[in-house]
Amino acid sequence: MSIDQGPRRVIAPEHRAARAESADFFLELVDSVGPITDGVVDQILAGENEYAENPMPRELLHSIVRENISALLATLAGTTDSLAAPRRAGRIKAEHGIPMASLLHAYRLAGLQLWDEMMARSVGSQRAETLLHLSSDVWGIIDLFSGAAAESYRAFVDERDRRDEQARSVMLLSLLDGSATPGEIGRLLRALELPEHAHYLVIAAERSSSGADPVPEVHGRLNAVGISSAWTAWKGEYVGLVGMPRHAEIDRAIAIVAATATSRVGISRTFTQLSASPDAVDQARMSVECIASPGVGIHRYGSAPLDLLLVAQPGYGAELRDGVFGRLFGPDCADGAVLLDTLEAWFDADGSTSDAGRRMHCHRNTVLYRLGRIAELTGRSVARPAEASELYAALRAVRLGGTRA
Repeated sequence: MSIDQGPRRVIAPEHRAARAESADFFLELVDSVGPITDGVVDQILAGENEYAENPMPRELLHSIVRENISALLATLAGTTDSLAAPRRAGRIKAEHGIPMASLLHAYRLAGLQLWDEMMARSVGSQRAETLLHLSSDVWGIIDLFSGAAAESYRAFVDERDRRDEQARSVMLLSLLDGSATPGEIGRLLRALELPEHAHYLVIAAERSSSGADPVPEVHGRLNAVGISSAWTAWKGEYVGLVGMPRHAEIDRAIAIVAATATSRVGISRTFTQLSASPDAVDQARMSVECIASPGVGIHRYGSAPLDLLLVAQPGYGAELRDGVFGRLFGPDCADGAVLLDTLEAWFDADGSTSDAGRRMHCHRNTVLYRLGRIAELTGRSVARPAEASELYAALRAVRLGGTRA
């Protein structure tokens, strides 16, 4: 039941008459609110370590319990249907870090104290039978109150977490974009639980249209081996700053990122001064583009200089692609895609036609024939190193930038 709904439907229709007869009885209990409150507070403090170890003042706890007991009685008497008291209780206890279980247990204690007082006042009178008929309604209203308190508790925690996450995101972005002043850097690193003197990496992970985490659980996995990191969404990517006190941990961190990657992930060069962060962000983002799309995996900045050059100059890359392979993309070449795949297999096989044939599931003579076709259509032969280098560069331009087809 939503907390925006009052308890009007809690009282069963067949008990409406009993409720009317008992309204005065519930109102009479108001004079016992003080002793009942004292008893509940004593039980809470005696049985819940969370309250004893928490800075929440006893006076504040007492006022919350008293307010809720009074509201419970007023609701049972039918004079109100407000859930303001339990909502306030949930919010305040969340503010003070009281666990949800302790919050709910307090309502059970309050319910038991109320029930004991009701039974004591009903002994030897007709009210005892009426009260028994209303027992489910009494506990239904107590459950309604505890549910409202729990929802308010969760709403506060969710909002606090959102604010904390936003604050962490702002702090991280100020480090990454270089807007943090030198005097702020140490404070920001401490707030983000990152080491102040470390080897750093910037990691950029491509996000899908669904918004799913492209490196799920990476923060926890890094933290489990003593590597600190902070992450945020930024310009369509999930960007992280990873700090490692020892240089030897860099490869371990990269291996963990690689194991969690579900999209294209770029990794910057290592740096030790946070003033290098903006350049590292650019490096990580360019490294993402060094992985053919769609694809999954990691790319370290500088590990493939040719790919980096093509990504940095996409216009020249497109000119190279079209200048070398233009005829393969034309309407008169039906086997252009197969020819490019064969050429790629030949390069991957270090020029071995036999190995390339196994990769392409064809005979080496077929590979030789296709390489001949490529020479015919491009005017460049893999047998001549300079021309082979142009073919390779153009092939990388195709893979990284796509074809016109």
